[in-house]
Amino acid sequence: MVAMKVTKEEIQRTVTESPLVLFYQGIKADATRQRYSRMLKLVLCNMFEEILDGDLEQRAVQFVKHGRENPDWTRDLLLILSRKLRDRTGLPREHPEYLNPASIGMYFKPIKKLLDMNDIVISWKRIYATYPELDNVHDTRGWTRQEIQRMLRFSRPMDRAMILVSASSGIRIGGFTGLEWQDLVPIYRTADGALQMERTESQDGAEIVCATLKIYRGTSESYPAFVTPEAYHSIQDYREEWMAQIGREPRQDEPIFIKSGDLQRRATIATVRKHVSTVIARARLRVPGSKISRRYDVPMMNGFRRFWNKACKESLSRDSPLSSLIKKEFMMGHVGLVKLDRNYFKSNIVELAEEYLNAVPNLTIDDAVRLRESNRRKDERIRKLEDEKDTRISDLEEMVRQMATHMKK
Repeated sequence: MVAMKVTKEEIQRTVTESPLVLFYQGIKADATRQRYSRMLKLVLCNMFEEILDGDLEQRAVQFVKHGRENPDWTRDLLLILSRKLRDRTGLPREHPEYLNPASIGMYFKPIKKLLDMNDIVISWKRIYATYPELDNVHDTRGWTRQEIQRMLRFSRPMDRAMILVSASSGIRIGGFTGLEWQDLVPIYRTADGALQMERTESQDGAEIVCATLKIYRGTSESYPAFVTPEAYHSIQDYREEWMAQIGREPRQDEPIFIKSGDLQRRATIATVRKHVSTVIARARLRVPGSKISRRYDVPMMNGFRRFWNKACKESLSRDSPLSSLIKKEFMMGHVGLVKLDRNYFKSNIVELAEEYLNAVPNLTIDDAVRLRESNRRKDERIRKLEDEKDTRISDLEEMVRQMATHMKK
């Protein structure tokens, strides 16, 4: 039986927990925890090197202590940090210290989380007011289909699966690290045109039209993403490599993407980034030494997300423009057009899949596969028109018979 009473020891333990432990308790997603940890260490151990002492944990204790005893001092320290970061945004873009104005918030989010989880209140409005204007006019774009096709020519099974999942789902790089085999569920279209997530023995003719991925399972940020049949089959091909590496079939609760080796160690953000960057280098899409400024014209992982967004936005939908846009925002892991959309505009998996299917031709990378899909859709439309034609002819014939019968009377 679970103990329901709160003890004095539990209260004491909560009071004495270190600031860093409380900081980690406030972050649910593994990808966010890694990103916040790196940035917190950069600020406390590097930028505040002469202000605080010791390792990261010791510095966190000192910083929280300052915030509790002298919140004005802490606020002023953060204002100075904001000014120094803002100065970097004014440098020429080719300067090694140049900072994109949109990146400033990344330095403060882990600091705010550390203070919030330790009940330290400071005037964040004053700090936010010092952020520079977001005038980032550097032209960036998403990957093109032709560039992704070139990547696939230089890809191994795991690389291919990562690239096609990225391009067809638009998920962030952090979404890869938590994916388990149970998170991948194919969606079938039956002979009568209905979509379902299970195929029974009586429906052997059902075909896979897409698959859903549960991103950030078990967190408040969880949402359903979708992949094309092309990407789904690439994962199944990679599954063979997974089994050859581990020596058995994967269990449902085991990670899809793993590091190389005999142990099934979950792939990290660095693992995914390394695989994709290696393929891009092989494909000569980023030639070493050709980088003039601090940024390439296509962000490595976000370039797939931009490809997804463009392909989906250009796809026709049977829904209203507003409804279609909200569904697409859901599938990107966004809250929606407004924060209440997630609460008041609930769409089940099948409804979202119907919307996603409109974009499958645009999201399919292989030209031959796209051609087959296009021909299949044309055949489907022709069959539908023929059925409607037959129905109309039958209705007319029935109407003629009824009129003839009536005239005889």
